[in-house]
Amino acid sequence: MNSIRAILKALVIVVCLMLLAAPALAVDKVTLKDGRVLQGTITREVEGIIWIKYETSGIAREEMYRPDEVTKIERDAASTPNKEPVMAGNPGTKALKPAGNGVPKAVVITLGSREKNQGDEIGIYITEHELKEMIPMLEQELGTDHTGVVVLRVTSGGGLLLEIQRISDVLQNEYKTRWRTVGWIDSAISAAAMSTLCLEEIYFTPQGNFGACTGWSGALVAVKGRGLQEGLLMMEKISARGNRDPKIMRSMQIQEPLSATVDSNGEVHFYQDSTSGDILVNRPHEILTFNAQTATRVKFSRGTAGTIDELGKLMGYQELDWVGSHEFGTVWPISKAEKWNIAYRKQVNQDEERFNEYTRNYGMEIQAAESSPKEQRGPFVARARATLEKIKAAYRLNPNFGLLKLNIMDDKDFKEFVDKQEKLLRELMR
Repeated sequence: MNSIRAILKALVIVVCLMLLAAPALAVDKVTLKDGRVLQGTITREVEGIIWIKYETSGIAREEMYRPDEVTKIERDAASTPNKEPVMAGNPGTKALKPAGNGVPKAVVITLGSREKNQGDEIGIYITEHELKEMIPMLEQELGTDHTGVVVLRVTSGGGLLLEIQRISDVLQNEYKTRWRTVGWIDSAISAAAMSTLCLEEIYFTPQGNFGACTGWSGALVAVKGRGLQEGLLMMEKISARGNRDPKIMRSMQIQEPLSATVDSNGEVHFYQDSTSGDILVNRPHEILTFNAQTATRVKFSRGTAGTIDELGKLMGYQELDWVGSHEFGTVWPISKAEKWNIAYRKQVNQDEERFNEYTRNYGMEIQAAESSPKEQRGPFVARARATLEKIKAAYRLNPNFGLLKLNIMDDKDFKEFVDKQEKLLRELMR
């Protein structure tokens, strides 16, 4: 018994010594003008704008506040001994000041367009592939010091549900970790709204709209059963990425009422009914679509801007260096990444219109070669090879063409398809 007591006593002494040796938990305090006090870690600072990571009801959140929203900042010496801010997603790395004249660089990247020879469909004109391809260009134009700003101007009527998670993943894991990435909503309907919901910062244009996210299949039949439940679960997770109450997107996906109350501290509380809140957000038996006014009222949007200058002020900047060249008919500078983006949509539009022609011509050329004597097959096989290259180029530009046009699910299946066709062409010439 004495030996057990001795062991326990020794353990108590060790624990006490460890506690004495351990530094106090680091906590930064941010007092907001609405009276709230947030305690957590300041992860990023640019021109007085701060990002603070904190917990509320056991859920980790990270939010941005402009200087005009903050009354006082109290930094814990243990957390930031050198008074240098830490970058979000990159603990321990000091935030760098913008290069050059000290003004942050910014670009506008359009997700979708109303132009006749482009398009706005998620999964066709707005894709994971497109966003990934622009990352090196944006790094070249904005730098890699985390001070750059990417404004995603969204103009899309929806599209393929299969692309939502892919786009959300690229924005969450690639864009938000490199730049301050915000949504500027002109029109984000269905899959477009769902894909960009992971953005914490969303602003609207005066005519902006966001929502109507009912999933459809076949001849405009609303998704039901397991497909609907999977879609609801996916959007709960994506809502958390953007620090959004999942009730909002739920009312955009299915006919559920929604009301809200803004409390005395400025916090918005949502209720999945039409009576509990002071503000009726969505009536029963309707699908929610935000306009600029309602989105701002319930703080889904951080404000409404008709120009990039108005947008910059809403984001809290005194000045932004909008990267790119002014071109005829454009209302903001066109960066190299955006120029590539526009060209991408134009090429996709051309391929989409001609893909059926490519596959039809390819089949005709193969048939002509097979029905001709060996010595006369050369021209037909040559044309078939050229057409196959067009099919391959269209797939590289947008892999979803494989699914939509050839019923090919992934790169492995497409490679098998190409290998089979190239083998056939070789055999035709033997």
